[in-house]
Amino acid sequence: MQNKEELIYSGIPTFMGSDFIKESKISKYDVVFLGVPTDYGASYRLGAKYAPRQLREYSFWDRVDGLKMYDLDNEKCIKTNNLNIADIGDIEVNPTDPNKNQNNITDKVYNIRKHSFPVVCGGDHCITYGSFRGCYKAIKELYPDYEIGIIHYDAHMDIEKDYLNMPEVWHGNVFRKLINDGYLKGENLYTIGPRGIINNEWIEYSKEKKINLYTSNNVKDKGIENIMDEIIDKNKNKKIKFYITFDIDCIDMSYIFGTGTPQSNGLSVYDCEKSLRKLNELEVIGFDIVELNPKLDDSHSSFVIACELLFNFLAIGYNGGEKKNER
Repeated sequence: MQNKEELIYSGIPTFMGSDFIKESKISKYDVVFLGVPTDYGASYRLGAKYAPRQLREYSFWDRVDGLKMYDLDNEKCIKTNNLNIADIGDIEVNPTDPNKNQNNITDKVYNIRKHSFPVVCGGDHCITYGSFRGCYKAIKELYPDYEIGIIHYDAHMDIEKDYLNMPEVWHGNVFRKLINDGYLKGENLYTIGPRGIINNEWIEYSKEKKINLYTSNNVKDKGIENIMDEIIDKNKNKKIKFYITFDIDCIDMSYIFGTGTPQSNGLSVYDCEKSLRKLNELEVIGFDIVELNPKLDDSHSSFVIACELLFNFLAIGYNGGEKKNER
């Protein structure tokens, strides 16, 4: 990973200015970034397929290189992780074959997860199906007695049924599909940030499958750190590893313009940062960020925020995925 200051407008944009690598080099790196430039699974306001390229450009300032930093928000010195990060480019996209794309995502993430930690940038939220499936397959080979859960940040629950002429997996049903297809237990799904008036059938399904739901108002009432402590305590005696999926629309629309389905009364950026830092108390095996849309935010401030969140996770919230920190 580059450790020198360079001009942001020159050179080839890679995630965090990292090395661009071929698949054969994955094992030499701690973290590997993968782009999934697709948005065929979005039901509204297309453009998320342009996000991976835009995110790479705005991540250029960030480095996760083990420096001693000062946290102004909490008024204390912190030691950040020192990670060797690489960028493997994008999946091969077939615009007319969603199932083939899901298989391509699964294969690529599986190969990354066998040797490294995947950070995946969509794309719309349907990409989580293929990405989680790739992590699931790789982890189950190494740890067959472990369960694989998901911590899901989102304004929406994404447990709808089929919709109009959308693909079999679209951004509104990805977690229903993972549960119904046997990859995920509802009791191991923790959804943080949904809000608004929704179809009661989704709540009934959520209760039936024992999905853990923390609405945006729950976060405001309890505090995000208390909610994270609740999730951590609930799983401290379980053999479970977690995949993180971060839909940028979990954040209130006053902060995030560059997303297809923004919604008011959302989470704050600061709450999200605190939550991602707390993930170092769990065993995390993969991460995706989805639903960023540069076509809807001329300022691209949504991408500045997204990169800040990724930095907070990689520099502070990631612990290698193998061992929980002492609390």
